[in-house]
Amino acid sequence: MTTDAPAPTTGDRCRSSGSPRFARVGRVLPVAVVQVAGTLLASRISGGPPRGQRPPWAGTGVVVEPVDVVPLAVVLLVVGVLVLPWRWSFPRVVLAVTLATTAGYALLVTPRGPFVAALTMAMANAWFRGHRRSVLAAAVVAVGLLPAADLLTGRSPVYSLDAAVLALAWATVTIVVTELARVRLERAAERRRARAEVEQQRARDERVRIARELHDSVAHSMSLINLQAGVALHLGAALPSGTQESLTSIRDTSREALVELRTILGVLRSADGAGPDPDGRVVPERNPVPGLDRVPDLVDRARAAGVDVTARVEGDPTTVGGVVDRNAFRIVQESVTNVMKHAPGHRVDVTVSVGAEVLDLVVQDHPLPGAVQRPTRLGESGNGLIGMRERADAVGGTMTAGPTPDGGWRVAARLPVPTNRPPDRSEEPA
Repeated sequence: MTTDAPAPTTGDRCRSSGSPRFARVGRVLPVAVVQVAGTLLASRISGGPPRGQRPPWAGTGVVVEPVDVVPLAVVLLVVGVLVLPWRWSFPRVVLAVTLATTAGYALLVTPRGPFVAALTMAMANAWFRGHRRSVLAAAVVAVGLLPAADLLTGRSPVYSLDAAVLALAWATVTIVVTELARVRLERAAERRRARAEVEQQRARDERVRIARELHDSVAHSMSLINLQAGVALHLGAALPSGTQESLTSIRDTSREALVELRTILGVLRSADGAGPDPDGRVVPERNPVPGLDRVPDLVDRARAAGVDVTARVEGDPTTVGGVVDRNAFRIVQESVTNVMKHAPGHRVDVTVSVGAEVLDLVVQDHPLPGAVQRPTRLGESGNGLIGMRERADAVGGTMTAGPTPDGGWRVAARLPVPTNRPPDRSEEPA
């Protein structure tokens, strides 16, 4: 007896295109072999002594004679199997077709062998999908018709009680075993859902804890920096213009960092970064997490800090979006920040190339005459390099960093561009 898994919920569909195809066709092949080959083989089996040569103690033992299978009967066997790949999309139609082909075979030929294999699979599938009344009706028709086929067609003068008991046992076992499998699978799915909910709750609690720690430490420190820079500007009207520009840059940069930090805290506290208002409507974020669209702002801030930065964007960065967009911006931001910290006065070239499948980022600095030289050995253990590499790995990309022959530094990252392809509704669950 062959059964199928119950209809899955959203998100339980197979990821690959090969699995649904195997589920539709591959699982039907054993049923086809059993029904067609097994039935034809059973029809040719004969046994028992010839009539007139039975021993006295044999009583009325039945002599098994070969059955002549007409071509139309073979066609019905094959048709009953060919409709099974559509059992998920049209469970009741497939059940009706397999019942008709099975009953037609029994009316054409004396039923013998596993000729009900396709009907068994169709009944189990329809039962899994909740069409229990249809399955019970098909079982009643099969139990009533199949044992009486020889009597109705005149091939036998009496009704076979053995065949009736066998048909009733087959239908009962099919329904009972299918129901037990359905209950077991539902319980397993419920356990999986419960474990997933527990993991999600743990992740939410951890995000809230991280948000609380960031707010209590980093946000407080950034607020003090912003406040002190503002006070210094207010009281230092007689300071040199260069000092005032530096203080202004510190004040503005710390303010923008606070805005980004509040956005990150909101994302940590809410999985989708937005929440409903008192009326139940979803309110988008006022300050979304920065992406590649913020590269010009990053360049302006770096220039205000005294770094010669040029940026070239090829392609449409708005087509990236998601985690790749955010991580790409953070890689560029960290690279430019490293130049300001380790090699002030270097010229920086930022290149962003957006392709159909990959996003290439290159941040390279070049020493200028009289500029501070970048340390020759930064190693691979710096927090900035580790963070950039982790961001690239998180989206399935790669990142390389190292010195250049002219004394500069080059950071190159290649990130896959997500394809926002709509789900293929033709894929069937496995």
